[in-house]
This record gives sequence, C-alpha cells and structure tokens, in this order.
Amino acid sequence: MTKQHGLILAGITLQGLRAVLDRIIPADDFPCATGAGVDQFIVGLWDAGLIDQKEEILLGLANLDRVAGGLFQLVSEAEQDRLLQDVSHSSWFSKLCELAAEGYYSDPNNGANPDAISWTMIGYRPGLPEGPSGPPLDPGDAIRGRLLA
Repeated sequence: MTKQHGLILAGITLQGLRAVLDRIIPADDFPCATGAGVDQFIVGLWDAGLIDQKEEILLGLANLDRVAGGLFQLVSEAEQDRLLQDVSHSSWFSKLCELAAEGYYSDPNNGANPDAISWTMIGYRPGLPEGPSGPPLDPGDAIRGRLLA
C-alpha cells in the first residue's frame, strides 16, 4: 500500500473512490465530481482529520470492488450504478454523497468548484445584493404582483 495525499489507500482504492464520486455527480453540461476537484476536496478533509466514518468508507469501497468481481472502476457505468443502488442506504455511501455535494458546491477557496462552475450552473452570483433593498426589481420576474423565487 502507498500513502497518497495522507490517505492510506492503494492507488487502486483512490481510483475506486474517484469512480464512485463520478457516478454520484456525473458529467453533463458541467463537469463531473472529479472534474470539479471533489476528490481533492475530500482528500484535503481526510488529511485534516475532518471526516468521520473513514474506516466505514474504506470498507465500503473495498466491498464495491468485491461485489464488482474485481475493480469497481473497471465495470461499466450501468453496472456501477446498479452496485451503488444496492448500497444507496448505507451510512458510508450517504456520507460520501454528502461530502461530494459539499465539495461540488463549495466556495472555490475550499479546494473544489474551480471558477465557481457549479455556482454558474445554479445561477448563484456571490456577493452582497445591490443597494439597501437588494438588486433592482426586474418587471419580467413579476407575475400578478408576485416575484418568482
């Protein structure tokens, strides 16, 4: 086993983690989890000792390899999705989903979400609203006296 980024993982397990993350947040018009640096974000938290359930996550990843009949990252995406569906209610997988979302939508200064790409995806503009009452109202947003949220 090699030590990478403070994680005591074989390179194969790190690749398995990346494959799982990319099925949690797959690419579409926007980057997948690893394309947005989510793996680096999680490794940073792991290194800092800020992730609980480390052993459970490692065992879960190892179990995915076992049930995949080899390496999880080498089976088809459809098979990966099926295997992840089977573990979707396990606490280790829930934790990994939570960490993936935290990284994907995090402030870019936290090590993921380069160029705030996920913020662009959801239409979020960081910063304070313009003026004491916020940005000027756009009449195109009003319907029967209500603003669309």
